[in-house]
Amino acid sequence: MNILKGLYHTIYHPRLIIIPLLVNVILTFIGIVGFYMGFTTFKFYNFDIYLPHGSSLIDPFQKSLTNNMLLSSIATIVIQLIKSYALSMYFGSMKCFLEGPDNTYSILKIAPYYFDRMLRFSIIEFFISGVLFIFSNIFWPLALLGILIVVFYTLTPYIIVLEDTTVRDAIAKSPKLFIKNLGTIFFIGLLTLILTYLITKLPFTDKKLAYYIGTLFYSFIGTTMIFAVMNCLHKSIYTFSLPSKKVKKSRKLFPPLWIAALLLPLLGAWMIIN
Repeated sequence: MNILKGLYHTIYHPRLIIIPLLVNVILTFIGIVGFYMGFTTFKFYNFDIYLPHGSSLIDPFQKSLTNNMLLSSIATIVIQLIKSYALSMYFGSMKCFLEGPDNTYSILKIAPYYFDRMLRFSIIEFFISGVLFIFSNIFWPLALLGILIVVFYTLTPYIIVLEDTTVRDAIAKSPKLFIKNLGTIFFIGLLTLILTYLITKLPFTDKKLAYYIGTLFYSFIGTTMIFAVMNCLHKSIYTFSLPSKKVKKSRKLFPPLWIAALLLPLLGAWMIIN
């Protein structure tokens, strides 16, 4: 039921899938610029499960060395800001679809409502991933233990939005909700891993085509599964608060939004290096 509801909203509300697709194109652009200018972004572990995008599956360019620490630091900060804002739109829109009439809230108006809290969460997550990276180079069992502990707090950004609460409060509540919904979350996670693995095994020899298909499929599947988790948690949380700013309900943008969703990965594919 959770996954079916996630699939329904992903198809019926294409702006959901456009968010990770757009982020993917931006990350690809930053990666290409970094390739030519000799910088990369600081990334210790892949915690992009909250915002699926194809770059996490398919490397569209060769890894460049960090020859410019200043540019690398700036690029890392920019990406954290972009992802935090995108997550605010992403989760905020999902919450609105769960709570009220479809297509009622503007994603551009709802994003600033959660942005500062999502940014604080992203900063905390970034530093934790750095600590785990250090542990992995010193004593890997300690890093493994740390990852197992972090898993219990993966619901934090969901709770921030669903309960409209502080980062600290969401962190405190995450383990309890994780254990309460462990069976459903495990099933959704396992199915996501299987589907993700199958995408990586698609027999494409052309890198641009692989980028396009991988990005589109992974963003679609990831959005479906993330919405399924949101729906699961929605049943466990009973107090809600939505921003007051609304827009008039309309389905006129449905076709152009899906056209945009299908074209966005082409832009990223065009940029990648053969």
